[in-house]
Amino acid sequence: MKWFRQGVLGLSGLALGLLFASAGSAAQIRSRSGAATPQYRTNFMVYNVRTKAVRTLFSLEGEWHAPNWSPDGQYFVSDMGGSLYRIPLRGANRGRPEKIYASPKLTVTNDHALSWDGRHIGATGISLPMPAHPRGSANLINPILVMNSDGSAAREIHPGWMHGWSPNGSYLLYTRTVRDESNIFRIDADGSGDLQMTAGTAKDDGPEYSADGKWIYFCSNRSGKWEVWRMPAGGAGPEDKLAQQVTHGSDTQDWFPHLSRDGRWLYTISYPLDQPDHGYIGEGMKIKLLRLKDGLPATGAEPTTVRTFFGGQGSGNTSGWSPDSKQFAWTGYVRVPEQAK
Repeated sequence: MKWFRQGVLGLSGLALGLLFASAGSAAQIRSRSGAATPQYRTNFMVYNVRTKAVRTLFSLEGEWHAPNWSPDGQYFVSDMGGSLYRIPLRGANRGRPEKIYASPKLTVTNDHALSWDGRHIGATGISLPMPAHPRGSANLINPILVMNSDGSAAREIHPGWMHGWSPNGSYLLYTRTVRDESNIFRIDADGSGDLQMTAGTAKDDGPEYSADGKWIYFCSNRSGKWEVWRMPAGGAGPEDKLAQQVTHGSDTQDWFPHLSRDGRWLYTISYPLDQPDHGYIGEGMKIKLLRLKDGLPATGAEPTTVRTFFGGQGSGNTSGWSPDSKQFAWTGYVRVPEQAK
């Protein structure tokens, strides 16, 4: 079984996203293994597509990642320190995290997503203890977990880096990487029926379904830099000939496309052009928004930067869209004073 991910490059550098591409950050792994990590405060940011305004919903101590908006609009699912949390968005407990899943046997990564009906969470974990030398280690095991939305009844179903559910809840999409190739796969919700969706020599990542279930959007470097692509829900076909490029030639490396439920908008977590591996954490990260029509850029539409911020791939590698398609959320980071330069 091909279990490795392109981001397994070692533990040097700052905390977020240095070890696992689209997976748990090095900060998560280090916090669970006892090593020192930089300390951050996290701002949960929201962009309103109608008013074009960005606001901070609340701030929390620590490094929080990938807020998934619940289908009922009541809470986020987010991860921090290798555990999963539910964070209410209304009421007396607004902004107060409730831990819903933690395990002494694995650390949960920021590859997690709610099913479209809100009944289940899919997430990727890293089995503990971590190998002493993770680069190329055969001891690195990354199981996909499926659990109830309250964190109960968690079970390991398959290795891989999970990214999205099909709208009907029947399938999960994940990425599998071996050597210099990353491809997209689909499995049944019980872990059976493994189907390879892309088969090229490029790196593909971040797959998510459109709300009608007809398309899978993903990011790929097959054009020479990271851009947004899509393919039919049945796969990219022989030699990936059915893969279709959505964005073209921007000034950033555009990762993790997230589509609104109404199909009108797509946003990306975008890296500086000189950061092709998305192991970067720092200034110059961008949220880019693209207006769609029939699943492709609307006439005259180009990706527009709605925010430049300090962050990394943990900021939003899985979808943060609100259920009404009017807002989306991500996380930005602020160094605590003793880490500030």
